[in-house]
Amino acid sequence: MQMKQYQYYFFDLDGTLLMGGELIPHAQELIEELYVQKKQVFFLTNHPVRSRQILSNDLQSMGLRLTEDQLITPIAALEKYFPEEHKKEVQLYVIGSTMIKDEIRNLGFRIVEEAASNRDPSYVVLGMAPSITYTELQEGFHLLQKGRKLILLNRDLLCPNPKGYLIDTGSLARLLDHPHIVPDPVVLGKPSFWMQQAIRQQNAGNCHLSVIIGDSLPSDIAIGEAMGIDTCLVLTGVTSEDELAKHEQQPTFVYNSVSDIYLEIKEQSYV
Repeated sequence: MQMKQYQYYFFDLDGTLLMGGELIPHAQELIEELYVQKKQVFFLTNHPVRSRQILSNDLQSMGLRLTEDQLITPIAALEKYFPEEHKKEVQLYVIGSTMIKDEIRNLGFRIVEEAASNRDPSYVVLGMAPSITYTELQEGFHLLQKGRKLILLNRDLLCPNPKGYLIDTGSLARLLDHPHIVPDPVVLGKPSFWMQQAIRQQNAGNCHLSVIIGDSLPSDIAIGEAMGIDTCLVLTGVTSEDELAKHEQQPTFVYNSVSDIYLEIKEQSYV
């Protein structure tokens, strides 16, 4: 199948459409061309810092035309993990950004601001954020020692940035995920089962008509493989050609950047 023949396009953000808060060349034009061709476009990210509302506003300010409903984030996966009827029963201790805490609270979850308070959270939720403190991590670790469950918004170790990689949630989790204290954590971001459920909700189960475009083998390509969805790797993010050559499962397509995808789809539209 050619890149233009899919109906549902799921784009990763950082390292795929964005680099350091700026659009990669032809990212905007690619999305607009897909809209012209009446395609369904979604943005699939492990980004754990900004809420969907803030993230959609930021993307719009860069020139991407989208709505909040087109964003699939770890918070969408969190909603899949907890059934609607159990939301108000769940108490969460969230180690993450204020924006993410507000979004989780607005979805109907109860958040415990201090682990030492009278309210007793049953889950510790961790997502990378510049504002995280040692005190928050230590309080979360105390809860885990009491048998509470650890939920990771994503398991990425690094996030691409023009100044060099940023420490992501997976790296922070190594401070808490002690094998003698913490059982295997629940992971919500790509390529988790819960993120897969969020994707299926958007493509109505039409995996054969879908393609996932991203820069990460263990998240973007892996979730496509798990779901039987075709995948497209771009080499503008965390994966090098050497790493790709060593990877057992190869993506359906490989491009240097989304600019090449745009030029190909644009050319094919005249055929």
